[in-house]
Amino acid sequence: MQKDLKRFGFGFMRLPYKKDNPSVIDFDEVNKMVDRYIESGGNYFDTGYSYLGGKSETSLRECVIKRYPRDRILIADKMPVYEMSKDDDPYEIFQTQLERCGVDYFDYYLVHDPENKYYEGICKDLDIFNILNEFKLEGKIRKLGMSLHDTPEVLDKILTEHPEIEFVQLQINYDDWNSIRVQARANYEICLKHEKPVFIMEPIQGGKLANVNENVMKVFNQYDERSPAQWALSFVFNLDNVDMILSGMHSLKDVEENTRFVKEFNKLNVEEMHIINKARDIMQNNTGIDCRYCNYCKEKCTQKIPISTYFQLYNQNKQSLKIDENTFKVYDNLVNEHPKASDCVKCGKCEEVCPQHIKIRKELEKIALLFEY
Repeated sequence: MQKDLKRFGFGFMRLPYKKDNPSVIDFDEVNKMVDRYIESGGNYFDTGYSYLGGKSETSLRECVIKRYPRDRILIADKMPVYEMSKDDDPYEIFQTQLERCGVDYFDYYLVHDPENKYYEGICKDLDIFNILNEFKLEGKIRKLGMSLHDTPEVLDKILTEHPEIEFVQLQINYDDWNSIRVQARANYEICLKHEKPVFIMEPIQGGKLANVNENVMKVFNQYDERSPAQWALSFVFNLDNVDMILSGMHSLKDVEENTRFVKEFNKLNVEEMHIINKARDIMQNNTGIDCRYCNYCKEKCTQKIPISTYFQLYNQNKQSLKIDENTFKVYDNLVNEHPKASDCVKCGKCEEVCPQHIKIRKELEKIALLFEY
């Protein structure tokens, strides 16, 4: 339905790169993805200051802003408080974002993950919330929100102290719904308490819920031919207090499959919810590294280790019901061109920006033990 496509956003975090030059984003492919998404009825694009090392914002300018009338699209960006210091200038960062995106204002603007240490630290040190309210009064922000990877208690505190926040972006998917660490359901209920609409990120866990093991696939296929990604989207579209669901689509095929599914979506019945619950139980018995492949860590790694790629291989091996020899071959090929997991120097810079709070240094040791010895 058209209504549901207006709730389906295009996340500019996992864009395709050129096959012959993996450091350059493939604008031709992104243009096709954007065109198909807009033709289908979508119009919401989400970016971030540090996404793809800043290339996300400039890609949005080239592939969306320069190609479509500004009043046809909605743009969301974020103040990156999780990686700011007292020496940073929020005014300068905001102006840089406007220039990178090629816009005069943002339709939606978020305080990016003000988890408690950043909320009580940099947000107050630099007066972030008041500065963003100032931008809103000037018309440079239409709606002010926040994203968060923290506890319900922290979310409750921020929304109580800052009722001007108009929406909250949360990590929600069926696997994280009852997670003790993520607490997706509890955070969702805090938003209900404060009457704030929810925007959802990571509905497919950065692709993890699109690549499930054969036991989960068996559960899904016994009911119908929906793909694992479509089951994951079904869960979040079934929630009531949700105004936007973001998908970091990587290919034209992703766009076509997802938009087609959204158009045809119907509310889940009791049996379908039971199937999702059963899939969750199976997956949580095969837990690997809880990475969402956002690549924040990659930008900070002093050794340039492709951390999330190695995590993905490890998880693929873990999800398999037998030793996956292909993952060893892929790892061997990767280390011909990139540093190995064992090349980690334990500086910890990657862990400072990981929204999942993964103990990356320890996990790299596990990967080295599996693939290198």
